[in-house]
Amino acid sequence: DWHTGKERALWKHRVNERSLATVGPDCLVILMVKDPYFWLTSCSRQPRNFFELQPIAHDADGAPTDIPERDKTLAHLFGPLEHDAVIYPDAVCLWNDVVRSYFDDTVYSPSQAIVVRSEDFLFRFHEVMDELAACGLVELEAGTRPEPLAERAKGHVECRSREQALAFYADPANRISEYSASQLEALRKTLDPELLARLGYGASGPAS
Repeated sequence: DWHTGKERALWKHRVNERSLATVGPDCLVILMVKDPYFWLTSCSRQPRNFFELQPIAHDADGAPTDIPERDKTLAHLFGPLEHDAVIYPDAVCLWNDVVRSYFDDTVYSPSQAIVVRSEDFLFRFHEVMDELAACGLVELEAGTRPEPLAERAKGHVECRSREQALAFYADPANRISEYSASQLEALRKTLDPELLARLGYGASGPAS
């Protein structure tokens, strides 16, 4: 997750290309994925949400230069950026790359890895937890059935409460409202259709 240091294989958005030596046979790997339209706008809600996505600009001489954090916007995710020492044409290509790695059986063994859509974790919390338990996830306290956190999961003021998130992600208009026509066309052309179909991320948004 985002607290994990870069030196670790499970650092946020890292694209792993080989099996993880640190994952023991008794470990269940949970790979969270988010609808790419919502993911891009989440990454750009506030400058700090860019995290380690580093958009690249060019100075008057054509040399690459960083964009000041305060100036970063959604539009910068549609141009070249660096993440984890890799230069991507845009953040859409990064999403493709990360999610493809989740379905690479040579990296994450199907016997001990599961891909979870964040939309299902939000709208079908207990069903997801039951599925994870069936895959070997152990309860912290036997017989307990925890409820999803109602308050903000993070301390950031822009982070939504559960009630706010349910209302926001239930409205399909919010999926594309922040994009220009050219950005929507870029998304349509660049997103991997096989991944979208596999995850139920159709034209109208996550299948609910």
